[in-house]
Amino acid sequence: MRHARVWPFLLAVLAGMFAPALLFPAEAKGAVGEMIVLKGRAIVIRGSRTIVVRRRLVLESGDRVRTGAKGKVQVRYFAPRRGSGFIATRNTVFVVREPIKRKKTYLLRLVWGAIRSRLTAFSRRRPYMRTRTAFIGVKGTDFIVYVKRKNASEFIGVEGLIEAVSRSRPEFSIRIGKRQWGEIVEGEKPKPPIRVPDSLWFPALREFSFPGDTPPAAPQ
Repeated sequence: MRHARVWPFLLAVLAGMFAPALLFPAEAKGAVGEMIVLKGRAIVIRGSRTIVVRRRLVLESGDRVRTGAKGKVQVRYFAPRRGSGFIATRNTVFVVREPIKRKKTYLLRLVWGAIRSRLTAFSRRRPYMRTRTAFIGVKGTDFIVYVKRKNASEFIGVEGLIEAVSRSRPEFSIRIGKRQWGEIVEGEKPKPPIRVPDSLWFPALREFSFPGDTPPAAPQ
């Protein structure tokens, strides 16, 4: 009889201890989204910790991620951005932020490498992504950003429209539409966007394909 009274008490205590982990553990406070490693591995710097990820990990606000030489990862945002996310390819470094709380807070900072973002919805009044040279505002759903030089950011529009604004010269901006390429170079007025040739367009869509996508084939 004594054990019959003790077990319900212990179960209640254990339930209280583990309930937060059992109920939607991926969407704990500060969680931004889930990262799935599609190829290779990724390194996550979280405060003083270094985490090697080979399969998947819930990313927290402030996490700095570096993909490997053969790496490719997908990040899927949690609410309120559920359904949106991005692909980062090899040798890419980025930092994720908690969902927007202030007017000028952005969700993603691309430090180096390349990222393709696909968004279902986003406020046009706020920047979505930041690079060393530009803020990227979203007026569409699908685009690729490259940082291959310290003083420049390049953009390819896949669907919809994005607007990139120079961080040092806010009066300098460029709008990139579907299958257009443009760049922001530090201290320079942007040139008009140009059409992406087949030799670059189709390989980019293959490289940055999301799981389940069937990238279009180049014309013969």
